[in-house]
Amino acid sequence: MELYVVRHGETEFNVQRRYAGSTDVPLSENGFKQAEELAGKLHSVSIDLIVTSHLLRARQTAEIVQKALAKPLVVIDQFAERNMGVYEGLTREEAQNKYPEMWLRLGARDIDDGPDEGETIRQCYQRVSSALISMKEKYPKSKILLVCHGFVARLINKYCMDLSFEEMNSFTLGNCEYVRYTL
Repeated sequence: MELYVVRHGETEFNVQRRYAGSTDVPLSENGFKQAEELAGKLHSVSIDLIVTSHLLRARQTAEIVQKALAKPLVVIDQFAERNMGVYEGLTREEAQNKYPEMWLRLGARDIDDGPDEGETIRQCYQRVSSALISMKEKYPKSKILLVCHGFVARLINKYCMDLSFEEMNSFTLGNCEYVRYTL
């Protein structure tokens, strides 16, 4: 399977540097423009299928690309962004001020710890890697464009490049940027 992983277009939460997580925020005006530009770039890639997270920002990006490429679109909930619990909607500064003890605790990046009411890194990784395995079994010879989220893209990179949890943190995918993997 050939996999093109793209992060959704920009949202106002991205601009404001807020945790979006599982919060269903739409694309910004610039995000729609980025998705249109992405669709233009992807005309030269022979995609068989577009897969997206169910969250609005990813779906909106995927639908713009789908319209341009005329390919089938499948929604897979397991590619949703990591649930950031009580941090959602807050900036990093607001989270640090509102939850100082949790902020210090989570700063250690323990993969089995997460914000209150949110997911741990390990829980999110298990969800995403399980979806990748299922997709690889179902579409072994396909070229798939997967529209997802920043942290999920980092986890996919970890999976595809066989990185440790510590090594994965050096990877960042910008809005409407994509990377290619062979699985």
